[in-house]
Amino acid sequence: MGKDLVVGPGDLSHLKDAIAAHLTRVGVRNNDLEKWLAAEYGETEICCLNGASVGEFLRHVVRCEGYSDERTGFAAGENGTSKYRNMPWWDDSVWLPVEFEPVTLEIDAPFFIGSCVALLRELRDLQDISQIKLGSAPDRYDDMRADIRKFYRSIRSGATFRLTDVDDSVRWVWLALRDGAELAIKQNTVLYGPPA
Repeated sequence: MGKDLVVGPGDLSHLKDAIAAHLTRVGVRNNDLEKWLAAEYGETEICCLNGASVGEFLRHVVRCEGYSDERTGFAAGENGTSKYRNMPWWDDSVWLPVEFEPVTLEIDAPFFIGSCVALLRELRDLQDISQIKLGSAPDRYDDMRADIRKFYRSIRSGATFRLTDVDDSVRWVWLALRDGAELAIKQNTVLYGPPA
């Protein structure tokens, strides 16, 4: 396992000034940043399975967008020319609970700042054009959402956990992103994680 999304106040102090500057440039009140980072709720973790699962999800995004060459599609995601600009193309990503133009900041390493509102719109669009019934929960997804610690303990103790196919891992990551973005908007906080 090991790729989790987190909803809630995170330690983004090293990015705060750069995020605030970008929000000012695109017309978002940057004083909301303080509220988002100091949310009243604790952190909620949502399992994205592993890096391979997120990679399969992004391959699905690339195919749905019509790229026949995976490398070209991934490049479009990373350079911002994909219509799915708020997907987890980068290892380090944070989504804020408002609409704005996403940006990739160069701070030590590329760091993506996106919009939960736009991410939800892109996920719904993907759901409409996908052939694999995005939105249906694979086996154990609901268990993970009900109690992620219990879910991880059950796997460590040897409980069987197998997705039936690659499509299930794509569905899982789609649901994790959707649930994370919806919860971040509801709680007026950030969604962040290392999905890619």
